[in-house]
Amino acid sequence: MSQARMVNMAFMTAALLLWVVSAEFFSGSLDLIRPEWDLRIIGNEFRLHDLLGIAVGVFGGIWLWRHDRLFQLANEVAFECRKVTWPTLEDTRQGTIVVVVVTVLIALALWAFDVLFSALTKLFYNL
Repeated sequence: MSQARMVNMAFMTAALLLWVVSAEFFSGSLDLIRPEWDLRIIGNEFRLHDLLGIAVGVFGGIWLWRHDRLFQLANEVAFECRKVTWPTLEDTRQGTIVVVVVTVLIALALWAFDVLFSALTKLFYNL
């Protein structure tokens, strides 16, 4: 995937996220202030808070995309990500196995200490 495409997809994702979050914000705000203001625009499912969320997402996405410093920073990040050496599937699989095994061993050690200290505590209180 080209660097420009990756940057543009990141801005589109940010705009979609802005749309979803702002639509929920407007929904909660309108319900809190006056529920009757949340008018039905198209059927029962598309209401005023959805329209406001779309507007914020579109205009926010355009603003983000046209912001020169932010666009330059996104391009620099994408350029640096291309230089990263990503692990292979086999490296990831081996790393996952190591993490699972070590987690199980630590859990068993904690369980053993818990049983030991529990037995010692019971012995101490029974004296």
